[in-house]
Amino acid sequence: MKYRDVIIAEPNGFCSGVRNALAMIEKKLETITGNIYILKGLIHNNGIAAELKKCGCIFVDDVEEIPPGAETVFGAHGVSLKVKNLAAEKMLRVTDATCPLVEQLQQQAHAVTPEKELVLFGHPGHPELEGVIGHAGTKKIFVIRTPQEVEELPELDAPVLLVQTTLSHVEAEKVKKALKTRFPNAETPGNICRASLLRQQAVERLAPECDLFVVAGSSHSSNANRLRETAERCGVRSVLLDSPGEVTPELLAGVRTIGLSAAASTPEYQIEALRKALEETP
Repeated sequence: MKYRDVIIAEPNGFCSGVRNALAMIEKKLETITGNIYILKGLIHNNGIAAELKKCGCIFVDDVEEIPPGAETVFGAHGVSLKVKNLAAEKMLRVTDATCPLVEQLQQQAHAVTPEKELVLFGHPGHPELEGVIGHAGTKKIFVIRTPQEVEELPELDAPVLLVQTTLSHVEAEKVKKALKTRFPNAETPGNICRASLLRQQAVERLAPECDLFVVAGSSHSSNANRLRETAERCGVRSVLLDSPGEVTPELLAGVRTIGLSAAASTPEYQIEALRKALEETP
């Protein structure tokens, strides 16, 4: 029985980088017997990670954990040059599933010359950011998490701004404006990826029509959290749910219309299961 309306934002779910990464690992699983080591996680989705583990994939955080010569996959968020070199030294059989847009970001970081400063807007410790830092052509690197932190930067001669691909487009524009205001000569080529932008804009269009907004995704997914925050900025209560089991009558009390979006790492079957639970929970 349907108790409420669920409207799905378009686009949502898988981006091309995630589809490409999953296609690579699926091809490996068809042709390889034995364990496959996945470095830094393939994508940020708990359900998919659990499925891959059942298929014999082993997730590791450090290349040193991988036996010499082993089948290895670099996740969609990319890795540093140091990691690539260590993998070569260990003669790992590598499949590089780095998202092409993340590769482009790495190349932009590499092009920042030693006399310039690289300003990165992102989340410290996120694998994408670690990989980008590991490709930088300058040692003068500054990571900021908010537009307000621009004021905390030291005096810079020639800053170049790059942006983690999964952040808020609203916050990224604020950072650009703040950096250009403080350092008029700053270069600001960085931006979030188009997939993240389109999903955030879809939430912005839909959220005002809803009593509740739900984002299907795992809690450690950056782009999932940015979608939730986007709905909240529109003045709508928003939650991040990883599975239908998290849907409760208490969550849905008094709710008639729900907006639903999904992280770029959330598969369609998870989105559909969540939609059904949201509609049919009394």
